[in-house]
Amino acid sequence: MRKKLLFVVGLILLLTVASSLPAAEATTINVMVLSGTTGLSLVKMVEEKPVLAPGVTFNYTILTSPDQMSAKIITGEADIAAVPTNLAAILYNRGIPIQLAAITNWGVMYIVGRDAAVTSWPELKGREIGITGKGSTPDLLFRYYLSANGLDPEKDLQIRYYPSPAELAQLVIAGKVALATLPEPWVTEALSRNPELNVLLDYQAEWSRLEKQKESYPQSALVVKTALATANPALVRTFLQAAGAANDWVVEHPAEAGHLAEKHLSISAAAATEAIPRCNLRLVPAFRVQSEIDRYLEKLYAFEPQSIGGKIPDAGFYLSE
Repeated sequence: MRKKLLFVVGLILLLTVASSLPAAEATTINVMVLSGTTGLSLVKMVEEKPVLAPGVTFNYTILTSPDQMSAKIITGEADIAAVPTNLAAILYNRGIPIQLAAITNWGVMYIVGRDAAVTSWPELKGREIGITGKGSTPDLLFRYYLSANGLDPEKDLQIRYYPSPAELAQLVIAGKVALATLPEPWVTEALSRNPELNVLLDYQAEWSRLEKQKESYPQSALVVKTALATANPALVRTFLQAAGAANDWVVEHPAEAGHLAEKHLSISAAAATEAIPRCNLRLVPAFRVQSEIDRYLEKLYAFEPQSIGGKIPDAGFYLSE
């Protein structure tokens, strides 16, 4: 009887001590996603918010501009972020503690117009073409392709710059701009609203041809806060595996993904559904394609060093296996 009493008393004391201990803190991981095609890979995760580990909540936020995204990464609010690859390099070169974890898309740029006679880059000679953002990645790649095809961007054609793809697409649709470089989903938007328009040249195919690469250029990426990658590498790997599966789902289910894109990413369902096959979505860990990423950043650097932050990032830029 006495032994039973002592056992009960001991159990009560144990429960009392346990109840007085602080509860284990839940972990929240903030995932920031740019609207538009940069966020397409993660749109299923944004919608479903899957539980990837016990006690861990992934909080998804959609941002509408690279400047907003930069601010969130610089202040440390973003633990994981979907960004243009060159923006990741810029931030890393500024000393922001992030690492490149994966590439999510391999180029979404095309030249559209009504002139079916334009079937190769040399045939742009003597023409006028619209492009967005002087010094932007599309502009730098465009100039690289012209130079590689024997054209002087300053002398052999006229380049006109416009503030945004949305504005340029409207001018192309209205017939006020004959030729333009556009990203998806604006390519699909233009083609759907003006049946006289066609995709004339493909940035991605030209990169592969010139660089003799099977892959196109690594346009968008996932970055991870270095502190998170160091403290919990298993959780980061779990997230990347889930992101890879989500990316594959978007490719395999464009109609369903289109509806989610309209809900979360400011892309119409119809445009997203048609655009997804031209978005070259494929999630690959960055360490596996480091040479392709370095090649891309080197080309941008050659035309405009500040487009990647003034230097080629060192090996610490890449999240290891």
